[in-house]
Amino acid sequence: MLKEAAWRVDGVTSGSDLPPVGRSLFDYLVTDKEGGNGRYDVPFPFTVLVQKIERQIESGAGGATPARGSPLKSVLIPINRSLQRNAAAGVFFRYPRVVLGVDTESAFQADRDNLYLKDRLFLGYQEKSGVIEVISYNEAAGRFEFQIVRDYREGGQKEVIYANRALCTTCHQNEGPIFSRPLWDETNANPKIASRLKAEGRTFYQMPIHQGVDIPNALDEATDRANLLSVYQALWQEGCEVPASPDESISCRADLTRLLLQYRLGSPKDLRKKRPEIATFSARFIKQLSEKWPGGFFIPNPDIPNRNPFDFLEPENQDQKTPASFFEPSVLRDPIAHWPTSNKQEIVDRAIAGLAGFLAREDIERLDAALFKHRANSEDKISQYTADCLFSPRWQKTAIDRLLFQCNRSDRTDGFSMDGVIYFNSGGMAGTLDHLWFKDGNILTDIAVTGGAAGAVVSDRQKFIGHLGLAQKTAPIHARLADGRAIAEISFEMERGKERGTATAKVKDDFSVVQQAIDQITKENRLGRSDLFAKKPFRRAAVMNALFEKLDVTNPIGCCLDDTKMPAAVSASEHNNKKGEGERQRQPGPMAAFYQYCGACHHEQDPFPPNFLHGSEEQVQANLSQCAERIFFRLEMGQRPLDQRAHTPMPPEIALKRRNFSPKQWADHPDLKVMKQYVTNLLKSSGRPVFESEKLVLQEYDSLPDCLAPV
Repeated sequence: MLKEAAWRVDGVTSGSDLPPVGRSLFDYLVTDKEGGNGRYDVPFPFTVLVQKIERQIESGAGGATPARGSPLKSVLIPINRSLQRNAAAGVFFRYPRVVLGVDTESAFQADRDNLYLKDRLFLGYQEKSGVIEVISYNEAAGRFEFQIVRDYREGGQKEVIYANRALCTTCHQNEGPIFSRPLWDETNANPKIASRLKAEGRTFYQMPIHQGVDIPNALDEATDRANLLSVYQALWQEGCEVPASPDESISCRADLTRLLLQYRLGSPKDLRKKRPEIATFSARFIKQLSEKWPGGFFIPNPDIPNRNPFDFLEPENQDQKTPASFFEPSVLRDPIAHWPTSNKQEIVDRAIAGLAGFLAREDIERLDAALFKHRANSEDKISQYTADCLFSPRWQKTAIDRLLFQCNRSDRTDGFSMDGVIYFNSGGMAGTLDHLWFKDGNILTDIAVTGGAAGAVVSDRQKFIGHLGLAQKTAPIHARLADGRAIAEISFEMERGKERGTATAKVKDDFSVVQQAIDQITKENRLGRSDLFAKKPFRRAAVMNALFEKLDVTNPIGCCLDDTKMPAAVSASEHNNKKGEGERQRQPGPMAAFYQYCGACHHEQDPFPPNFLHGSEEQVQANLSQCAERIFFRLEMGQRPLDQRAHTPMPPEIALKRRNFSPKQWADHPDLKVMKQYVTNLLKSSGRPVFESEKLVLQEYDSLPDCLAPV
């Protein structure tokens, strides 16, 4: 039942600011390890930092491969909903916020750490405030980290800080990146936004001003994929964890690793094929999931509502605008999906396919090459399949330039069928197998014919003989069956003048060396010599390097598990203390309530959101007096029905959930009344016009006095 479903991630228990283990990808990206003592080196200006990221995801010296798309996706958002939203007040279009993310993989480079950045690195930069907000993945911890780069400006003393995670997850309730839904009207995909930006007459970090919706759509899809990483990690850790049976837990994860490697090497469409190893794994996996999450689990929501800022800026739209509270990222979001554990095959498919996505394409290409090399130098078991064929050649003078064929397995128990086309030229051959079907149930589609060297086809007076190499079209790896075995070759013979003949497929079990390697790693886990299959996050580098070692593959993945040469990780709270800033006040009375309910977000050193609780007692008192109108307004919203809220209430609902308060309980809570009374007294004693609470909350929130002076 839905009511029994569990949240996989909800932002309520957000975890520590500092990584519990490991470091973020951003740390690995911007750390200078020369001399053995790591230090942060974040290049300035922003265009240089962007170039540094691009170099990490180039496919070679010539840059990104055009077929793989632009290596970075970026948008400009002048009037945004981030913590830096008011940093460029009055000059929004001159200093837009830039948001970028990586949605592209790179090819392997032996002289690099080969960071896997796809869907795992997102930046938000606000030039006016000199702050970069960073969300990047931590492979060792299996979570996204939130960081900020402070004083990022010409001549600034740049500092990389792990951010206040409780503050970040107030909006990033999925504990990862978020992005708006279509049509992304607050970005420069909106022609009106782009025109206003162009009118400023400046370049924006060498990024396009006018662009279509394909770019924000790519960012949206990247954040959607990133949103599921925590879910797949939970399936890996919990779905295989058998209480009081570490050996069985280890075996389960070993089996899952086999299956996800077969999935990436073989046919993704063949997950549901009934194979004994899948049936054994599924029974054990589903049993654990069903016991732990009988109602399944909710998937967190990375999407915030689309918002057109001109609905708020232009007077003619004021009467029809949606309340600002609707668009706030801090509003609690319902789950985006529910995954029931009762649908057994579906949850197994999701686990295998999802965890397979933790491996980079370059990892699979290198593994395939290693297996192919092993196949050439070994006597692995070969299975042979035959078929009867009908050919349809097209002759150009005395040579065939195109050959259509359709082969059927007839009644042979070891048969196969295929249909496709081959084109011949002076350079060899190329073509496609549209459909390749084996008697044991393996099905492949849209397979490329490769290796068309001049000697691949032999013709004499009586026969036309061909030898075909095959590869997948979706990735430059060899064609393989669902169990990982490689199709070594397909050969055919056609009798001249009859257009009939036979075909033979040879399948070689080179995946058996992977099976053996996993068996060895499993034994090492049971002996305590490895933790690869322990109840820890799935770690791409650990998995692939362990396999590469067993397969004698050189150049292991250099990132991202070894953090011994990294600079010290500093959290926002530690940084504030190092700077000698005022400690959080612990006075009795009304002030205690403000620190208790507002301190997590408003006691920071950074001015966004307004840090009115930061500083000495006298400074805090002055800040509260200056912010009194806005504080009263936001506190009042917590006592009003949803349809009567002109703005989001403070504290936000997720902060209340962290204290096990419902909105109704908070509306009647004595601490709320104490806080409201305190700011009411400030307003009445400040020399301002006669204070009328109802009149104040009927005003436009943005027309109220600023909370703290602009920086």
